[in-house]
Amino acid sequence: MKIATTLLMAAALLPGARASAQKFDTLAATPQMGWNSWNRFACNIDEKLIRETVDAMVRIGMKDAGYEYVNIDDCWHGKRDKNGNIEPDPVRFPSGMKALADYVHAKGLKLGIYSDAGATTCGGRPGSRGHEYQDAISYANWGIDYVKCD
Repeated sequence: MKIATTLLMAAALLPGARASAQKFDTLAATPQMGWNSWNRFACNIDEKLIRETVDAMVRIGMKDAGYEYVNIDDCWHGKRDKNGNIEPDPVRFPSGMKALADYVHAKGLKLGIYSDAGATTCGGRPGSRGHEYQDAISYANWGIDYVKCD
């Protein structure tokens, strides 16, 4: 009770002080704005679709309206290599994620990717369980800006 009374008294003595728990005033001024592949395409995704989506977002003005993320949801995953590193599906993403991230960044947008905390994703692809740190390093090396993890 003493602590609560002391805090209330301190607050009363600072009527003109501005209180803010947020370090950066512009942080999260809007929700994250972007496009996610799952709702329309589910597992029917590939590099060509993502590039076309990026181009369309710029062309029709979504980027100018504040949309900045292009998020690749489930089914981009290939297999893990002999060291356990996740690789993109070589048929769906033949240029690799680094090349795709570079393309997205060149258009002024950010690339997001999906992972799963379990051993497999909802689509049956390799999840990150036991590989969280390793996957995070891969995503960073590829230039991924956002990770959606189920």
